[in-house]
Amino acid sequence: MANSGASLNWGGLDATLGHAGKKLGNTQALMESVGEALVSGTRQRFSDEEDPKGQKWPRSGRAAESGGQTLTDTGRLRDSIEYAATPNKVMVGSNLVYARIHQEGGTITPKKAKKLVFTGRGGKKAAVDKVTIPARPYLGVSEQDMEEVRATMADFLAGAFTP
Repeated sequence: MANSGASLNWGGLDATLGHAGKKLGNTQALMESVGEALVSGTRQRFSDEEDPKGQKWPRSGRAAESGGQTLTDTGRLRDSIEYAATPNKVMVGSNLVYARIHQEGGTITPKKAKKLVFTGRGGKKAAVDKVTIPARPYLGVSEQDMEEVRATMADFLAGAFTP
C-alpha cells in the first residue's frame, strides 16, 4: 500500500457483485417480461390496424361492409397471440392454422374440390377458384415495442445491483 494518500476499503463490493452476478445469470424472468411486452404491442396493432412499421393494413371487405375492424371479427387471432420464453430468447406468435396467411398474405386454392365454397358477404354462398389474402403483418417489433424492451432490460440491470 502507498505510504501516503487515502485508501478505500469497501467490504460490500464483493457481495454486491456476487448478488448481481446471480441475478444477471438468471435471465428467464427478463425474457418473460420482454415476451409480455411484445405480446401487448402485438395486440395493440390489432386495435390500431397497422403493422410493426406503423403502416395501415389493407382494409378487409368484411370490415368495410360491417364497419368493423380488419382481422378482429371474432378476436380469436388477436387473443391467440402468446409468447414462449427461455433464458436466451423469446418467441411471439399464434398457433392458429390461419395465422400465417394473415401475417404473410398468399393465395388459397382448393386442394380436393374444383372450387372453394364459403359464405361470403351478406351471407351469400360463393364458389371461387382461389382467394388472395393480402399481407397484414401483426408480428414483429415496432419502435414502441423496442422502447418497452429497452426499459424492461434497464430495469432488470438496475435491479441486479440492488440488495
